[in-house]
Amino acid sequence: MSTLFLWEIGTPKVYLLWLVVLLAQMAVAEINRRWNWTIFAVWTAGGILLMPYAWIHGTPMVGWFPFGKYAIMILTATMTGSVLVYAKRNPVKAHTYAIWLGAALWLGLAVNIMEANVRDLTIWANADVYYECGADWRCLKSVNDAHTIDMIAGLPEARGVSAPIHSQEWYEAVAAALRERRIGIDPATGFRTIGGYWNLMSAAAGLLNIVTITGLGKIIATSPGKQRVRGLIWVDMVWPWVIAYDLWNHAFLYNSLADYTWYCTLALLLACTIPAFTWAKGQWIWFRCFTLVFWISMNTLLPELLVPPNSTFNFATMDPRANIVCSGLALAANAALFAYWLAKILRHRRNPLTGVLYPELGEFRAIVREHCDDRDKYFLVDRIRETPADLGFDPDSPEPPADGYASWMPWWRGRDRRYPKPRVPMRRG
Repeated sequence: MSTLFLWEIGTPKVYLLWLVVLLAQMAVAEINRRWNWTIFAVWTAGGILLMPYAWIHGTPMVGWFPFGKYAIMILTATMTGSVLVYAKRNPVKAHTYAIWLGAALWLGLAVNIMEANVRDLTIWANADVYYECGADWRCLKSVNDAHTIDMIAGLPEARGVSAPIHSQEWYEAVAAALRERRIGIDPATGFRTIGGYWNLMSAAAGLLNIVTITGLGKIIATSPGKQRVRGLIWVDMVWPWVIAYDLWNHAFLYNSLADYTWYCTLALLLACTIPAFTWAKGQWIWFRCFTLVFWISMNTLLPELLVPPNSTFNFATMDPRANIVCSGLALAANAALFAYWLAKILRHRRNPLTGVLYPELGEFRAIVREHCDDRDKYFLVDRIRETPADLGFDPDSPEPPADGYASWMPWWRGRDRRYPKPRVPMRRG
């Protein structure tokens, strides 16, 4: 079959399914954004009720790890939905203690990235083991014996093998094809993989991506009356970070789940990035959470349809040069992001966690204008020198509103450490 650099050139069915997956993921996240009760009905209640089925039905097919990821994402979706509902119903407390809401979201995001980094390092450390498994017909047979779905027959290396399927001769022929192409098989999952220094590059990019997460103390809900749908606005999560994250996440998944990246990176990442750059500015974290919980749930609950390699996949080329390019771009983007992050901190003397770091960016300005009233505009800048007018936020008044919001950090011990300029009075509760 013909190939592009990253994937094979698939049949029309593969491209149609890709479009369906992309649209379905965006639709689910948008439904959850518009009608928040669906989060708790579908993901919290439904997700918990389906856990026994996921364990009994899915674990024999794909192992325990996908089930663990499913449970984590049910918890994450519930937490993210709760943050938005709380912010809308308790605006004063949500602003006063925004740092705690931000820390919860940061923890979920950072743990997810670190989990991926560990997987990258595991592949690098066990590369020889995976290559040996791919070249050994006995290991391939043991992979299939350990799963209730066939993880080998649908692979590209099994095409054209004339021996009776699942016979010793058939496994030997598939192993020979994998050995010739120097492709490994993870004996625990049955996934094709190739390990090398590109795993280290991707892990380094992921670590930089965690370091550069900013604006934890300034996560808000859309101000009342500004938009018909009030969203969860992480205003400092602007395009430099999002693009760096996307490049890292694609590199990681291409290194560890290469054959699944046609859907779980190209479609899944675009399903978050497209809304965040168009109709749902500043809401990348929302779409990332709910597209991911949807995709992982479908893979966990319907593994017989979505996990075994088959004709609906656009298989990866398994060319090390593709891994090197993906990981190299991820590392370069995140290194550039880190340099930009550090320069902003040093130049403006800003705290990247409790305050905002990128208010001069045009995207930041657009988010604020579309989603924030004066109370939120002054809240966002109460820890930096500049005022909303200085930054082009177009406030209605040059003075902060008397009923505005004030941030509070638990370690201040009674002292107001906001920037000394006109601001709303400090209040707690």
